[in-house]
This record gives sequence, structure tokens and C-alpha cells, in this order.
Amino acid sequence: MRVTLVGADFEENLGLGMLSACARRAGHRDFVVPFDEPGSVNEVVRDVLATRPDVVGLAIQFQHRAAEFLDLARRLRRAGFEGHLSCGGQFPTLAAEDVLRHNDAVDSVVLHEGEQTLPALLDALDAGTPLSDVAGLALRDEDGAMLRTPPRPLLRDLDELPFPTRYRPHARHMGVPFIPIMGGRGCWGACAYCSITSFYRDARAHGGGPMLRHRSPEDVATEMALLWHAAGGQAVFCFHDDNFLLPKPEASLKRIRAIRAALDDLGVGKAAMIGKCRPDSLTPELAKELAALGVIRLYVGVENASQRGSDHLNRKNQTACVSQALRACREAGIFVCYNLLIFEPDARVDDIRENVAFMRDHAQHPVNFCRAEPYVGTPLCGDLESRKNLGGSYLGHGYRITDDQTELLFRVCSSAFRQRNFEASGVANRSMGLGYSLKLLEFFHESAPGPLASLQRRSLQLTRAIVLETASFLDTAMVLVEQCAADEDALMRETALLGLRVAAADRVRHAELDAIHADFARLVTSTREPIRERPKPPPRLLALAQTALLGASLATWTEACSCEPIQQIIEHFNPTPVVDPVVPPADPLPIDPPTLVNDPLPLDPPPQIEVTDPAPMELPTTEQDTTRSTTMRHRRRRPPRPYPIVNDPVPRDFMREQVPPNDPPPPDMPLPDPVPRDPPSMHKAASTDKLLTTRLIDQWRDTTQRRAMRSNDLAMHAPPVVSLNARREEGIVHVSLLGGPEQISLRWEGDGAIEGEGRGVRWTPETPTDQIRVAVRSKGGVAVVALRAATI
Repeated sequence: MRVTLVGADFEENLGLGMLSACARRAGHRDFVVPFDEPGSVNEVVRDVLATRPDVVGLAIQFQHRAAEFLDLARRLRRAGFEGHLSCGGQFPTLAAEDVLRHNDAVDSVVLHEGEQTLPALLDALDAGTPLSDVAGLALRDEDGAMLRTPPRPLLRDLDELPFPTRYRPHARHMGVPFIPIMGGRGCWGACAYCSITSFYRDARAHGGGPMLRHRSPEDVATEMALLWHAAGGQAVFCFHDDNFLLPKPEASLKRIRAIRAALDDLGVGKAAMIGKCRPDSLTPELAKELAALGVIRLYVGVENASQRGSDHLNRKNQTACVSQALRACREAGIFVCYNLLIFEPDARVDDIRENVAFMRDHAQHPVNFCRAEPYVGTPLCGDLESRKNLGGSYLGHGYRITDDQTELLFRVCSSAFRQRNFEASGVANRSMGLGYSLKLLEFFHESAPGPLASLQRRSLQLTRAIVLETASFLDTAMVLVEQCAADEDALMRETALLGLRVAAADRVRHAELDAIHADFARLVTSTREPIRERPKPPPRLLALAQTALLGASLATWTEACSCEPIQQIIEHFNPTPVVDPVVPPADPLPIDPPTLVNDPLPLDPPPQIEVTDPAPMELPTTEQDTTRSTTMRHRRRRPPRPYPIVNDPVPRDFMREQVPPNDPPPPDMPLPDPVPRDPPSMHKAASTDKLLTTRLIDQWRDTTQRRAMRSNDLAMHAPPVVSLNARREEGIVHVSLLGGPEQISLRWEGDGAIEGEGRGVRWTPETPTDQIRVAVRSKGGVAVVALRAATI
């Protein structure tokens, strides 16, 4: 069978790589197509169809992108795809019934972990046997209702899995190959908002098996060694484990030491490691040992520094440990950043003040703040539903904070901090790259102590300035709400002014970030080490590299990304291998190389920061297609026909009356006629002159929903959804405001000359760091957007 896997590809997607390796091991032919931005959906459709798949698998890990992937499924049907279409990941597993009920384009959901279920599904489709016999699926029965096939237990021994397919070149961070890797799965926590633990609890409830599992240190080290040697003898390994550390510090230390010892035996030299951990699993002694073993960065799950807020989110005793964990990392020289879920259903303004005080106490560590989101299937979602305080649909839920003043504060912050906190290139996101970049320079470029000391000082000063500035703006927002809560006009006016102040401050911070990141790049260029002889892998590793199990997953690198196929390494050091050489995968799918950006972005923030104010992304409705067979038979081909737009569920009311937004979403556009084009090369690597890397899969994204639905008993219940479009003609930039209702008031500000008024102005910036910004006010709320001259 030919299976095409589609998923996010901001960095190497380990989930897709694992599924690819398992499909190959079962004898199927696989392809990977990236889907990173909703605007690329038509190109993704063309790329998928170009692979001539029998099966398409959509990897929908994050709920905020569910509507985009389900729209892709419908477009694939309209474009003529007639095979089996399945989806998997945390979101479709926990929302399987709704996904199948409301999306006729989807044939099945692969529940929980898919490494065993996907090959079994492909085998059944190939043989024409009933899919109801395949364990671990959700299907439709003959009446269209969801049917779960027999449950599949969680895999106990992760060493049984093949190494993931490395389907594209590695990204580079400060010139060093950045390699995602998985060492374990699961978490012993029970945080109310966490979709990860909910996913594993659901798996255990249906099929059994341990939630917390780890690969053996030897298995992890073998994969790392193969990757390290293939990358040329340098690498930073990003462990995407749900918890990099174990519950007991002594167990964590034993495991990391065992991995490092195995790496030494396999000829691995300098390799950095990064991961994420719970605060209660990290001690000062452990942090020092981790730093000595090559750990340069940890994301520490602080989440809420108020004990009340921590209790509401079921964080247990985390609050007592967070200061110690941050201090331990700081003293050990490990870079750390964190996130604060300061807004949660029962938050009070006093809780927000506690979190702001915590930010000030730890201003040397970059931080972002947001609201805890009720992801489908989580305890938080269930609790809000039982309290009749859950709005939206399975595509995106929302709620009203029970305290009026805190709910107003959330609405003010959503408008004023939107670009600073939630854009991928926002100040909060970019500032988190400073400390991480420094640690990479310290670890891999030791020959420049003087310049490094200056960059360390400047980076720390800028980090502290940004954190303290954010805290000050939060203080202003709290005062604003206290003084203007009863005056809606004053509240919206002051929110607009605050948003403009935040945007103006962002302009200054972006210029400072640009300067430091440029100095980072210059330092890397000036301290490049001379070409050295490739480290020789030990005979045991060469023997392992020749096995089909390992080599088939690791055979697709190119010299353009400073990596070599495993077979070339074998031939370099052992020209006459004893066993058959590794055969590269057949029919590799050409994909675009990653887009480079000017600075590495932070790693592994928790999914809770992905949505500012979630709401259902409802689609225009038509009648459901009633002609489609709902049987579970193998469906290889069927006559092509236009695919309908389906009815998404009507959001349930919560707390108070819901107000429709002023600006409806754009209509679902028909797929344009395909345009013939040459496919890009899969193995076309990014220029080696570009030292800094591509976006990461779990970085902060601008995921503000196109529609917001809030209770109308308070002000700012329906803020306008707007964006800026710019077109440069010689020295003049024509800037247009897009979106929003017809009746709005605008206030333009910026650097340089601004001519005109209304939705379109002419802007003449004087320097690349200049910025234009606008506050937009409607009857329902406020939005502030800004644009930098350097980005046009």
C-alpha cells in the first residue's frame, strides 16, 4: 500500500517519522507531506495527490489546528482522492466521536499510539479484510455511529519500535545540527489542563498498559550515535519526552549517566541535550550533574506561581518547588524558560498579582503568560462542562472566568498583548532564543570567551528588561480594569492606548533583539572550527548501521545538510561490509526545504499557550452527504464527486448569552484548478551560510481564532479580528487594514511619515526598524496590530 502522511513540519516531526518507519518495516511505501500553514492547503492537496496514495494519514496533534486539517480532508475529497483517509494524534483520539460524526471525509481514527495500529490498518486495507478486526481504531458502523474496534494496549517495550525515519535534513541551531529524539513517553502527573496525560489515561482505560515508559539507555544511545556520526560529529539532541527526568532525582541521574556512558562507548564526542521537566523532579545537585553531562537547556513547567491557581489546575505541590528548580538551573548554568497560565476558570486578580511578583523575582528567565485552555478530553474541559461554563465546540472550547474583574483583565490582555505574546516572531518568543543561543555558543564555540562575555551581559540585560516591562504592563492592565470596569467606553479607550504602548515597546525590543542575534551569527562565522577528520565510529556501531532495522530509517540524509547516508559512512570506514548494503526508500516524496529565520525560537512550550481566546471555527453549513456508504469495507476507489461542507455542531451556551461575532469567517473557498509545477527536491538542503534555524514544531504560534465568542454581560465581548497588509512602491509602503466589521474607529501611530486615514494609509519608514501600528475599536472590543518595516 502507498500511504502519505501529512503533519506539521516546523522541525522534524518525530511522530510522522515513527509512523513512516513502522509502515516501511511492514512492507508498505510511505511519503511525508508537510502542512504548516493554512494558506498552503491547496499546495498540500496537490503534493498529496502527486504521491498517488491508497491511504492518507493526517497527524492532528494540536486542537487549534484541527479545523485546518479537517478542511484539508474535505479538499482532498473534492480534488478526487478516493482512498482511505484516517487521522490520529491526541486531538482526534480524544474527540473521535465528534470527528467521525461531523466530518464525512474521514474514514477512521487511529486511537492513541499508532505505531502498531497503522501497519495493521494498511495490511487490512491491502487484503480487503474487515477493518473492525483491526485493534485500536474508531470507525462508523452501518448506522453511522462511532464504533471502537478492540482496544490496543500501550506498548510496554519502546525498544521494540524502529528508529524513526529521518525524512528531511536536520535544522541547524548556531551552525549545529538540531536533532529531535524520543527517549520515553508518559507523565506521572495529573494536571487538569494537560491533553498529554489525558491521552495516556484514556489509552490505559481502554487497553491497559503502563503510562510511563522509557527506552533503554543503550537503545537511545545507539540512535544518537548513528545520528551524531551521520551529522558529522556535532549535534544538539532535543528530547521530546513528556518528561526528560524521572520522578526521583537519583533515578534521573542514573539514566542520563548511562546514556552518556553508552555514547562514549559508541565514539560520540561533544553532544548537547535539551528537554523539559516538572519542578519537583529537579534538585540543585541533579542540575549540576546534568550540566556536566551536556544538558544545556530545560523547559521547567512552572505553569502558575499562585498556590490557589496551582491547586485549581491540579498541580499538586509544584508551587513549593518552582523557585528551587529555577535557581538550580541558574546556578548550574542550564538555560531555563517557563510559561505561566495566569488565567484559569477560578482565577482572582490577587492570583495574577502573585504571578507578576514571581516574574519580577525571576526576571533573568524569559517567560510568557496566557490562559489555561480546556482541551477536549481533559479534566478541565469536563469540569467546565459540568459547571455549564463551557462554550464552543470540539474544534475549540472557551469559558468565562467566574470573577468578573479577572475576566475583564483577560479580555484586556488578549487585545493589548496579542502580538507580543502569541506571534511566532513576537517579542516574548524571540527573547527566549537569547539564552538558548548563548548556551549553544558556550558549548560548541569555546574559542571566543571575550565576545561571549559581552553577549552574555547584553542578553541578560535585555531578558530582564523585557520581563520587567511585561510585568509593568500587566500592572497597568490591572489598574485599568479596577478603575474602568464600570465605564465600557473608558475601558476600551484605555485598552487601545495600552495596546499601542505595548506595540511601541515591541518596536524597541525587536531592534535590540535583531542586533544581538546578528552578533550571534557573526560570532559563529568568526569562530568556525577548521575542517577536522571525521570521527571514526567503532566497529560495533558500523555493524549496527548495516542492519535493515536501523539503516532503512536513517538512509535519507544528504551531504548538502552536512549529513551522510548511513551507507556512505559504512563505506567510508569499512569499504567491504559483511552484509547487504542499506537500500534507500523508494519513491521519496519531494518536499520544500524549511524556511530559515533570523533567530532560533524557544523549544517545547506547553500546548496551553497556543490559544489566546479559543472559539469554534464554524464552517458554512450545507446538507450532509447521504449517498456515501458507511460500511467498514475496504474502499479502494469510488467515483469522484464534489465533497460537501459538513455541519459542525452548534456551540452550547455557557453561563450567559453568547454574542455572534461582528465579522464572520471567510467562506470555504473552492479548490482552484491545479497548476502544473515542478515538484521541489526533497533533499534540497538550506544554504550552509544560514547558521540559524527553522521554526520548531511546538513553538508559540499565532493561534488566535478567527472568531471569538464571549459572554456579553461584560465589555469587549466580540473584539474585531484584523490584520495588516503592506505593499511597497519605491520608498512608500501602502498599508491596508483587513478584516473587522464595517463600523470601526482607527488610530494610526508609528515611525516615519503616515499619510491618510481610514483603512488604508501611505507610510514612509526611515529605517528598517521603524514600525507602524494601529488600534482598532468596534462596538464589541479592541484590537491592536503592528508591522515592522524590516518584514515587508
